[in-house]
Amino acid sequence: MFKIYDLNFRSIPLPTDQLGYGLKGLDLFLSSINRRVTSEEVPGMAGNIRTFVQDGTREVSITALIRSMDTRDYRLKRNRVYSFFKQLGEFYIAETHEPNKLLKVSVDESFIPERPQGLATWGELDIPLSIVGKPYRISRYTTLDIHNDGGLIRDGDWGRGMHLTRSSDDKQYVFENQTDIEVYNPSDIDLYIKQHLDFKIKFECLQNMSRISLLDHDSNEFIFTDDLVTGDVVEIEGHRIKKNGTLSAEKFNDVYPVLKSGYSEVYQEYSMNKIKVSPGLKVTFDFRPKYD
Repeated sequence: MFKIYDLNFRSIPLPTDQLGYGLKGLDLFLSSINRRVTSEEVPGMAGNIRTFVQDGTREVSITALIRSMDTRDYRLKRNRVYSFFKQLGEFYIAETHEPNKLLKVSVDESFIPERPQGLATWGELDIPLSIVGKPYRISRYTTLDIHNDGGLIRDGDWGRGMHLTRSSDDKQYVFENQTDIEVYNPSDIDLYIKQHLDFKIKFECLQNMSRISLLDHDSNEFIFTDDLVTGDVVEIEGHRIKKNGTLSAEKFNDVYPVLKSGYSEVYQEYSMNKIKVSPGLKVTFDFRPKYD
């Protein structure tokens, strides 16, 4: 079965009437993500050399039933299903058993119910979905929710397969006046902040300063230079750089941090991102983990 959410992450019920007739979700089918590979042959060498490898896309579809009271009611329910997906536009979908791993999709292709001969009150649906944006499933909740909740609590926000443990060591995403910090990325992929608008790093100045720097695990150093006073806020929000809410891209060195994936499915190991930041700052990492 599957669940549907709007773009504000609110759960959307499937179209049914008071008697329970209407659309019943059956299953969500999700392929693996393919890869785009570029390779070239080198004269004098056997085989080829891969020069570029990048995640591509994936296929996704849902199956469902239309249930109705009689043959006339069936047509009303069918029409309502057509209108439902058309008006929904872009939305998030998740498997019922993994309700907090959401994939952004839309229904762009036409579909028609199959009605087995002699059965007038129901029809079977196979609906292909188009992926909107990147092919990764994202967490419904952010790392800042973990901080605000005081850690992982048993409220259903985070589940098995999201690479989070009960240990408190890998759950810190807010750091105050610390220069050597460790940040855990539970995603299946490395997060290059420039490519993800739902990835935010906020620097709150606890004192006057002229320079903010953050050196990530791979030695990429973000630098923001300006006359900063206590209370000023500098934010990295995807590719946008802001000071006190105003875009200020001209004041940084065009280097964006990367947060390496902290979980290895191959070796079943967890690892932290070791990061260095300027003193006198409160630093907050707020992002949605990404999953295959």
